[in-house]
Amino acid sequence: MKTARAYEDGSVHYDGDLVLHQGSTYQARCDTAKAPPHEDWQLIAAKGRDAVMPKILGTYREGENYSFLNIVALGGSSFIARSDDPGPCPGEGWQLIASAGRPGKQGPPGARGEAGARGERGLPAPSIIGWTIDREAYTATPILSDTSEAAPLQLRELFVQFQDEAS
Repeated sequence: MKTARAYEDGSVHYDGDLVLHQGSTYQARCDTAKAPPHEDWQLIAAKGRDAVMPKILGTYREGENYSFLNIVALGGSSFIARSDDPGPCPGEGWQLIASAGRPGKQGPPGARGEAGARGERGLPAPSIIGWTIDREAYTATPILSDTSEAAPLQLRELFVQFQDEAS
């Protein structure tokens, strides 16, 4: 079994020899001192581009930089970049690779869950047990059952209105 070795300028390579030259692999068709590519050589494997694998990047984000073969999700569909800096998605720089389907029919309702825990009963709301009257300011302030005071009632406007209507 023959193994490939690097091509050597000026050397004679024999019929059937395998050589690596400028990234490609050749096999000699006859004894030769010519450099491949040449009719004395059979191309076995041509030099290719370095492989670039697709890269899944998750949900598309506007303003993000994307490169060739980046895959993004958007609106339930998937797109792959056709070039570096492909622009907004979807668009000319993107290829749709999986489309979102239509929503399915709604299923039957599920069983009713258990009732949640009830909180403790709160204190009763305070009630009005009296009033403080300020005759100079024309206000009445409620005194509540928890000994607090509520906001005072401003009554001056009612007295002015009454006087205007009674005159």
